[in-house]
Amino acid sequence: MKENQRYAFVLDNRGIKLSTTKEEKAWYKIRKGNAKLIQLKPMIIQLNYKVDNTDNSNIYVGLDVGETTGVGIVQKCKTRNKVIFKGEIKHRKDVSKLMEQRKNYRKLRRAEKRYRQARFDNRGSSKKEGRLPPSIKTRQDEIIRFINKLLKLLDINKVIVEDVSFDIHVLTSGYKPYKWEYQNTYRLDENTRKAVLMRDKFTCQMCGAVETRLEAHHITPKRQNGENTLDNLITLCSNCHTKVTGKEDDYKIIFYNKINGRQVGLRYAMHVMQGKNYLYKELGKIVREVEKTDGGTTANKRIDWNIEKSHSNDGIVITGLKPTKLDIYEYTVKPLRKKQKCKIDKELEIVQGDRVYYTLKYRKKIECYVNAILQSGTLAGYYKLKDYKGNKYGPVSPRSLRKIGSEKGISII
Repeated sequence: MKENQRYAFVLDNRGIKLSTTKEEKAWYKIRKGNAKLIQLKPMIIQLNYKVDNTDNSNIYVGLDVGETTGVGIVQKCKTRNKVIFKGEIKHRKDVSKLMEQRKNYRKLRRAEKRYRQARFDNRGSSKKEGRLPPSIKTRQDEIIRFINKLLKLLDINKVIVEDVSFDIHVLTSGYKPYKWEYQNTYRLDENTRKAVLMRDKFTCQMCGAVETRLEAHHITPKRQNGENTLDNLITLCSNCHTKVTGKEDDYKIIFYNKINGRQVGLRYAMHVMQGKNYLYKELGKIVREVEKTDGGTTANKRIDWNIEKSHSNDGIVITGLKPTKLDIYEYTVKPLRKKQKCKIDKELEIVQGDRVYYTLKYRKKIECYVNAILQSGTLAGYYKLKDYKGNKYGPVSPRSLRKIGSEKGISII
């Protein structure tokens, strides 16, 4: 089975960013002595000669921001749109726990001091205007850190961010049809469908089912000139939808009474926007142009282009450039803690945060990073490891490890 294509980032001898190339061509350059390897994963090479970069192609980055952020990088060439990177940022989920732990430590320390009267007006940091909770701010900072890493390797023209799940402006001020709807009048717009499901709290309005497949049902059917509007749509599960189909006239009054006066809940959209303004502001400082899109538009394009649903594929679709091929390797981006938990001996070859190969039984090698170094006891100097799926190993001897590279703040595998 042919492995998905990987691209290598290329720099000239002055550090000028050039267009990416296939990994096979990069290894050929290294074997010929025309380049040196800077990093293996993802592959970065530096040529030993000067190149006049006359490539006028644009590079767009699409971000599907969420619990897991999808990233797609598409290069707009003269004859095609080339996907040069796709992956998922697996955000840290331990921030709230660590904040709670720190709070308890401080609470204990203060409790052991002499008694003083409780004060509640000295919480300056939590009363700052525009302050974000650490768990939300950390997620946005991880995205910015990743974009900063990309900017050292690529000449990025634009970053497009998925703003909300659906376009609120279109729903509240008037419906704006997509281009394909003039030909395919039978297809329901994804923007409207998402809004209907959200309005009905992702619950079947007939039987109350939640954890099941949900569909948007036309109360007045299309064959009777029923419209694709919020006032004519209701959420049903697939079983109830099948039961109602062909008998729409029997349920019209019941369904219209259920949705009468019910508006699209914008609170969810406001919650999704929490932290996005900070992200836009910080991205605007480091990239040329930041653009916004919505989930409804992304879903419509993904269906039109016949692309499978995933976070990384959504990142590609968000760029607005229809890809020629999608057979590309998918990376996992793992943000790491910048703060070291242990004292680092500068003479050590492998330190906390480094990426290593760990040899298991039967000579099987797995890729991990150093999570901690034991400081005392009979196993002092041994390492505790963690792989990128969250599995822990160790303590292990340094002799069973081989260093791949040093990771500072973020790891791409």
